[in-house]
Amino acid sequence: MKSTMEDLLQLPASRLKDGFSPLLERIRHYGAEKILEERPDFLAGLLGKLKEADAARVFNGEVKAADQLSDFLWEGVEFLASQSKEMKSLLAKVERDFHVNIEASDSPFRSHFVVEKGKIRGKSGLLHFKIEDFRFMGPTEVLIDLVTGDLFLGFGNLRLQTAGHPGWVKRVAPILRETSRLLKGG
Repeated sequence: MKSTMEDLLQLPASRLKDGFSPLLERIRHYGAEKILEERPDFLAGLLGKLKEADAARVFNGEVKAADQLSDFLWEGVEFLASQSKEMKSLLAKVERDFHVNIEASDSPFRSHFVVEKGKIRGKSGLLHFKIEDFRFMGPTEVLIDLVTGDLFLGFGNLRLQTAGHPGWVKRVAPILRETSRLLKGG
């Protein structure tokens, strides 16, 4: 599996679109926990490679890859969060549970995460709007930047659209910042 991970990260961006879904399936079958124990920055590398390859085009070419990546991403985040004192502390301080949807405008990438009872979990697809507290929307590349911490969170940022009460940003932003730090192997 180590060579598969390395091959995927070394694959030229132009070739990522071909066969990305089967590679994701092999990696996911091996398990996010094992992969991240071996290479803590794998998810950040994978997301960076996707951005380089034009993630929207990749996901539009292999529709199920968007869900596969999202499920693998949140499985990895959940594992990394369970191993991080900083994230555990941050999650324990959350005053109120919340539900966040993430929706791409240019690809089938739809995802969500939930912070409940001091834990974070997520999955592909959107939560029903009745239980959504906040939503991030924008081009796939912008959403990848959001998750990896490469995007400024603020109302002056025209690349990212949001829905929900502005007060949620101060609750969601620290979780996203810590998530991005964990994804980068920090």
